[in-house]
Amino acid sequence: MDILVSSPGSPGTNFTENVKEQILLISDELDKNDDFASLMELKKHLENCGLNQNYVRNILPFLQNCGIVKYDNIDTFKNSEIVTNIGRAYVDVLKSIKIARNEEKSEIRDDILEMLDKIQQTIYFQCLTIMMKNPDCNYGIDFLDVLRFVDMYGHIDLNEYMLILYEREKNGHDYLRDLQDVVKKYRNKEIEIHVKTKTKNAMEGDGKSKSVNSFPYVTGNFCKSGIMKKIDGKFYFEENRIKEIENTIEEVAKCRNLVR
Repeated sequence: MDILVSSPGSPGTNFTENVKEQILLISDELDKNDDFASLMELKKHLENCGLNQNYVRNILPFLQNCGIVKYDNIDTFKNSEIVTNIGRAYVDVLKSIKIARNEEKSEIRDDILEMLDKIQQTIYFQCLTIMMKNPDCNYGIDFLDVLRFVDMYGHIDLNEYMLILYEREKNGHDYLRDLQDVVKKYRNKEIEIHVKTKTKNAMEGDGKSKSVNSFPYVTGNFCKSGIMKKIDGKFYFEENRIKEIENTIEEVAKCRNLVR
């Protein structure tokens, strides 16, 4: 089976250790400085703190999509209102983890770090949920569809992710359920899936074979948030998070007016 899909985009930013450090930096700079006159002034200040212009341009929209900060649609720029409540909670957890890591190694220290990491994962997934609910976030639907697919079919691999993109581009109303027969044949090794990707504006047939970076981006974020695990190239839900995932799918699908 040959399929041609548009190469999906992604922000290329996630909660790496470096990004976590920058979240702490942004929070600290907002707390210790007088109100900035505008978002532009904040960006300039962050550049003076060592962040390059492209990085600042990418990280702030990502953090806003995830609900860590909010700077759109504000009449007056106030530093104290930029980091959201969930953003403050995440900052507090990150600071607590840094403190605990500096403690002498012990069983108690390890237990505390384990508990803090679970809290961090919960907040992480809540941030991804906020992002998925945002209709203006063009990559949010890719995250949601991966959750919905695994909920329906038990697991997902790269070829199945490409099938989602292919079927969605055909504007099917219930495109995930429409894949049922193809997924069954693929998993029974009755068919092979050969994928070509194209840019969003390419004419059909002009696609060139190339790797697609959004699948590891999406699944990597889900694994870091503790809701997915990878086994032999396939991604499954973590059993102890399934109820939480199901509630999220229901909530986000309703928000986006999608078929559950």
